[in-house]
Amino acid sequence: MPFDSRVDQHMKRSSSVIAALLCLLATSASAADIPTDFLKTHCYECHDTQSKQGDLDLSTFKFDDASRENFERWVKIHDRIESGEMPPREQPRPAQADKNAAINVLKQSLIKVERARLDDGGRTGVRRMTRAEYENTVRDLFQMSGIPLQGELPVDGSAHGFDKNSDALDISHVNLTKYVEAADRTLDMAIATRPKPPTSIRRRISLANAGGFVAHVLTNGDGILLKNKKPDPDFPPAGDQGHIDEGAHERMGSFRNGASVGLFRHEDESFHPYFIEHVTLYPGRYRMRTSLWSFQWDKGTVLPGRGTEAARLSVVQLSGDGRGGGHPSYVLGYYDAPSMQEQEHEVVHWLNYKEIIGFNTASLAPVANYSRKGRAMAFTGPGIVCDWFDIEGPLHDVWPPVSHQQLFGDLPVTEFRAADHPNVRPPKRTPVRREVGAGKNEPEKEEGVWTVQSEQPFVDADRLLATFLPKAFRRPVDAETRQFYVTKVDDRLKAGDCFESAMRWAYRAALCSPDFLYHIEPAGQLDDFSLASRLSYFLWNSIPDDRLIELAAKVQLRTPEILRGEVERMLNNPRSQRFVEDFLGQWLKLRQIASTDPDRKLYPEFSAYLQDSMVAETRAYFRELVNQNLGASYLIKSDFAMINEKLAVHYEIPGVSGSQIRRVALPADCPRGGFLTQAAILKITANGTTTSPVPRGAFVMARLLGQPPDPPPANITAIEPDVRGTKTIREQLDKHRTDMVCASCHAKMDPPGFALEAFDVIGGFRDRYRSIGDGDPAPRGSIDPFIGIGFKLGPAVDPSSDLPDGRSFKNVQEFQSLIASDTHRLLKNLAEQLAIYGTGRDIAFADRDQITTIVANAERDGGGIRTLIHQVIQSSFFQTR
Repeated sequence: MPFDSRVDQHMKRSSSVIAALLCLLATSASAADIPTDFLKTHCYECHDTQSKQGDLDLSTFKFDDASRENFERWVKIHDRIESGEMPPREQPRPAQADKNAAINVLKQSLIKVERARLDDGGRTGVRRMTRAEYENTVRDLFQMSGIPLQGELPVDGSAHGFDKNSDALDISHVNLTKYVEAADRTLDMAIATRPKPPTSIRRRISLANAGGFVAHVLTNGDGILLKNKKPDPDFPPAGDQGHIDEGAHERMGSFRNGASVGLFRHEDESFHPYFIEHVTLYPGRYRMRTSLWSFQWDKGTVLPGRGTEAARLSVVQLSGDGRGGGHPSYVLGYYDAPSMQEQEHEVVHWLNYKEIIGFNTASLAPVANYSRKGRAMAFTGPGIVCDWFDIEGPLHDVWPPVSHQQLFGDLPVTEFRAADHPNVRPPKRTPVRREVGAGKNEPEKEEGVWTVQSEQPFVDADRLLATFLPKAFRRPVDAETRQFYVTKVDDRLKAGDCFESAMRWAYRAALCSPDFLYHIEPAGQLDDFSLASRLSYFLWNSIPDDRLIELAAKVQLRTPEILRGEVERMLNNPRSQRFVEDFLGQWLKLRQIASTDPDRKLYPEFSAYLQDSMVAETRAYFRELVNQNLGASYLIKSDFAMINEKLAVHYEIPGVSGSQIRRVALPADCPRGGFLTQAAILKITANGTTTSPVPRGAFVMARLLGQPPDPPPANITAIEPDVRGTKTIREQLDKHRTDMVCASCHAKMDPPGFALEAFDVIGGFRDRYRSIGDGDPAPRGSIDPFIGIGFKLGPAVDPSSDLPDGRSFKNVQEFQSLIASDTHRLLKNLAEQLAIYGTGRDIAFADRDQITTIVANAERDGGGIRTLIHQVIQSSFFQTR
């Protein structure tokens, strides 16, 4: 039975279950028990008709099983009694036995209500793949590692902190249209249209390539040409007298004489250095190599540099004919440029049509010599040299490529001759064209139309679909479903399509079908194939590989020892980096790192290189926690950090050189290391201009401690930032902290927020606020000498506070120690976050005992983060829908 029919049946069955559940809830309210005597004794004083603190009157508030809002409020009452938050600390404490009895009564009532829902139909709703899952699935299914798809798909929603939740993954006609377009794009790239692969070409490109932007700045003093580490005698550095026009130099061959290019100027809104002589025509893997070094320029003399600099290579997607700048791009990597010593770098990477490679002097401060009197000959400062850039490709290990073989197996690719196929339409072909004039690579001439042909189309269609559909759908496919697609192929053949076009119709339909787009899971315990998919989309964010499918077919995957071995294998696989990036992107909100731009007057040292290093640190740190199986205290406090030179300078940690992230031991009493004080987290929780204890405190409570604060009342206005340096944020918050409505939440949120006031908008440590008004002159500190300072130092920072339980701290280090000591709470929260992410559903009240068991088992085995991942996967929570 095709999946869409099964979905209809599921939806009808779900509607019936919901209706029956509502009836059950409506009739079971009277059966619910609440600890009335306990509430009268310990709670009515503040929560009765007269007092009604927190807008709660427990004397009239009844247990209404049919109301979701009522249920959630009783859960909150349960939690506050259990945690000891209620009754308040200043009130007489109930006897522990009375408290335990009250909690148990309320717990059983709450569980009873939820069990009626959880025991019918499965917990996780029918959910489609996220954009990231879809792209990774296509990439792995066809082994096309860089095909870009998710950027063209509608943005996914979010529920319970993650986009994997079924509540966030609705679907509309827009989604369906985009899936059709994505399927067509995939098949266009996957199917071989020629008998031989495109010729692999190797090209050496100077950074001063014709048609690029670098030649222009060389003539104006923002760069120089070098030979043998000295100024090129045929192209002297720009001085008071400007060079002849760029075109004349190009005609003379000044930029094609083998000289190295040294740049002082940083990429900006008007300067985009590209290796534009290569504009990708044929998507595929390309090998790129470059030679980099750095130096100190002193008004015409090349001297040893200040240390190892860093250059950035980016992949830039051109639009139209490629003119202009600011095209969408992503960072390929940061590469070291040692002082006066060439270092070669190599990377193999997938490039798509009309993509080029961009270059930036990432570690240099922005300078502009073109407006300086004397230009380069009046400048003293650092520069980065690119000797050359080589690009080779496309690289093909086999032909036809694996992507084509997944679709057509070993059927031959032959020339389509119309005379041999009367009344048959050939496949459509779009010739490859060079649209960007500056590119030197040319498309190859293609003679004739080449396509897959079959002597037994019906037999081959059945055979090919019998192989492809189970891979795409991640489980065995019954004969009825396969026959549905085979029949459609036969219909297209009878309508005059050639074999390739008919099969393409079936493949496109499969890639747009619910069987492909949705995670198919039975209610209750997962079968082995569903478990394989849940596991692979958890740790790889993609399709199960052959090993997982093989174990599922043998019904061996859920065996604890085998499952543990597979988790180890998957965590050790490079694809698990997708889990690291996707999970952290949502749990710690790393996706929002660029949502605010720091004020340039207040934070002139901020750069894209620093921001990329921030994200790399957090990802590498979590990877280290998993790899070394470190405990939950490391989430908050650590004796090491994962940093590069850029971050080390930012953190004022000596002895780190180069652009690569590595493990570095921290000085004693250094607050860095754990997530809490990493620059990425501190930037995400600031607004770009000022910091506030409220969002930072709320972040710590919700993301690291698992205690999200209630949303603020609707009539509470936000605090406007004061950048004039006249009033601290603590002073501005006083009115909120003294308001009865706000006080209880601020008592929880503000302490972690006050501790983190020791860090500014970009994660720099501080003891005074920056201002652009009143204040004292600011010392330069570690800020690059080529960056101007216009801010001043304002009032002193006070990072001290008291926790709700009465413990106090004077600084962020003391706060770290207090929070890091509660490893159980940290581990429990992480278990919940992993469980929500891995299953696509929230933690219900009735699930809490399972989470408790997961955490207890992890603590029994040492409490490591890797151990916790194993325990989540081994749990019944993970292995049921």
